[in-house]
Amino acid sequence: MTTPEEDKEAIIFIGEMAESMTGAQSTRHWAPDVLWFDIPPFASRGVAPARKLFDDTFANFESCTVDILELDATVNGDMGIVCTVQSTNIVLKTGGTRHVIGRQTDCFERRDNGWELIHQHASVPAGGEWDGTITTA
Repeated sequence: MTTPEEDKEAIIFIGEMAESMTGAQSTRHWAPDVLWFDIPPFASRGVAPARKLFDDTFANFESCTVDILELDATVNGDMGIVCTVQSTNIVLKTGGTRHVIGRQTDCFERRDNGWELIHQHASVPAGGEWDGTITTA
């Protein structure tokens, strides 16, 4: 049996998804019945629609660099949650560039195959510039 700290490290390590450039890499740790809400107005149940959207999107990128600005992870039994604030720099194949600061929540469940992503929600704050700062009490 793993310790809560080892479980937390395992679900944080799955953050390797942020370094992917294909749908297969991005969804490697996803459960077959995952529910996903993405930054564009898109949601999917299951891996296949998300994998296709990733592949279609990444096909336009020369590069995509994601820096994790904030990370908070917690594990409670067979459930784990990772919340991040990410700064993403994209270079398009057309030569254009994009910078996005986004928020992402990844919900994991320990299943027979280990930790699997069962829900992901990504968003970009609306209503102006945000530097990624999280305010705490």
